[in-house]
Amino acid sequence: MGKSSPFFGGVKSELYFGPYMTIPSEQCKAVARHALKIFGGELKVQAYYDDSKSISVDLLTTLDSLHVGVKSIGTIGLSEVPLFRSSGEEFPTRVELCAGALTEEVFWENALASAAFSIIKLQSSVMPGDVIVDVFNDYIKSPKMPHVYLSVPFMWNDAYFPQLEFASLKVNWLQCIAIYEEERAFVEKFGGDAFDDLLSDQEINTLDYDRLPVNLTRFK
Repeated sequence: MGKSSPFFGGVKSELYFGPYMTIPSEQCKAVARHALKIFGGELKVQAYYDDSKSISVDLLTTLDSLHVGVKSIGTIGLSEVPLFRSSGEEFPTRVELCAGALTEEVFWENALASAAFSIIKLQSSVMPGDVIVDVFNDYIKSPKMPHVYLSVPFMWNDAYFPQLEFASLKVNWLQCIAIYEEERAFVEKFGGDAFDDLLSDQEINTLDYDRLPVNLTRFK
C-alpha cells in the first residue's frame, strides 16, 4: 500500500480542503460533509496512495466520536468510481467505506485505503456480506484477522447511516470489520446474514482486534 500525505495540517473542527491536495470535486466535498455529520468528533483528513501512486483516496478521521479513545474513519472519493455487476450493468449505488477503531490502531487507515483500492481496481459491485481478503497482511505481521467483512453501518447514529443523494446518483456506506479466515469461510458457505446474526447473538465486540473468533460449533 502507498504512503500517506497530509490533506491539511493538524486537527480541524470544521471541514477544510487544504493546499497540499488537488482541489476536491463538489461530490467529494458533499461526501465528506455527510460523513462528518454522522461521525461527529474532531476532524483530520489525509490522502493515501497505492504503491504505484496511480490511485489515491482520501480518508476522513474523527477522534473520540464514538467513545473516548475510539476513532471513526471514512473514505472520500471512492464513490466517484462506478461499480458494475458481472452482467456489465452499472450497480445502482456508488459506495464509500467506513470503520470504527481504537485510536492507537494506526494500521486501520492503511487497511481501509487498501480495501478502497481493491474496489477501485476491480470496479466490481460490493454489498453487505462481501469480504475483501488479506487487507491487513501488509500492515500486521501474520495477522489473526487478515480480512475485511463489509456490513451495513451499525456503530453510528443508532445504526442508521443515511444514503447521500445527488441528481444523477446516490452514495451508500459500507462498514469494514476485521474477520478471521474461518469466519471468511463461514460467510462464503452460509452468507452474510447468518454471520451478522452470529455477531449479534454472541455480542461480538468488533472494535476489539484481539477478540476471539465467532463460535461456529453448531455449524460444524
